[in-house]
Amino acid sequence: MKIIVVDDEPLIAQTLVEILRGEGHHAISVSNGKSALEWASRLSPDLIVSDIIMPGMNGIETAKEILKCLPNCRIILFSGQMSSTDILERAQAEGYLFELLAKPVNPEVLLSMIDRGLAGPDEP
Repeated sequence: MKIIVVDDEPLIAQTLVEILRGEGHHAISVSNGKSALEWASRLSPDLIVSDIIMPGMNGIETAKEILKCLPNCRIILFSGQMSSTDILERAQAEGYLFELLAKPVNPEVLLSMIDRGLAGPDEP
């Protein structure tokens, strides 16, 4: 699976990339929404894993833009800040439903979410 990890904290992004690569995924990290958009247009990823709260373009704005070009791209967002709740609720009111993880991201929970998505809606 092709995955882009987006986080303005390079250590977090690179750690998640290493975990994903260890599971056989083709994963890269970028540090902001603009870079995520550029790489998404080049790679056509299957999945974006992004922090919500970032300077400039936040994770939800980034996800919306990616979905305009890649409507089948799966999006998993993560955040450790309560302020992201309002942003997420506004996106839901607009019809966007994103999967959500708490930060710090638990690698087993992330991998489990990815596996559930790969299994399809009719499988456990």
